[in-house]
Amino acid sequence: MPIEIIIATVLFTLALILYSIAIWNERLTRVLKPWHLQVFFFGVLADALGVWITYKAVGAIVFTPHAILGFSALALMTINFLWVLIIFIRNKQGQQRFHQFGLSVWSIWIISYLSGFATGIQKIL
Repeated sequence: MPIEIIIATVLFTLALILYSIAIWNERLTRVLKPWHLQVFFFGVLADALGVWITYKAVGAIVFTPHAILGFSALALMTINFLWVLIIFIRNKQGQQRFHQFGLSVWSIWIISYLSGFATGIQKIL
């Protein structure tokens, strides 16, 4: 397996950890805290870097179901992060709808992560 794909996989896993911590902590406490904003940002950044490294390693965008789901999830994660940023800028306005949206985005992202994991395992075996 090329080193670029290994690095991208580590970044995707880091994104999984960071994004999950932020989503589930916020979901359980029902309170957005400033550190959530930072963790969301680094989760989105790790995912975006993983996508960019994968693109560079492959040399093109290949529109597989996994890739389409992954690009959609990254776009939704970015929207989710921007929403958190707006909530803090506006001093917590619109927080109630955020709870459900964040969990929905996380669910889509998890499906994307697992489909990439399954695809990768199939290539190794």
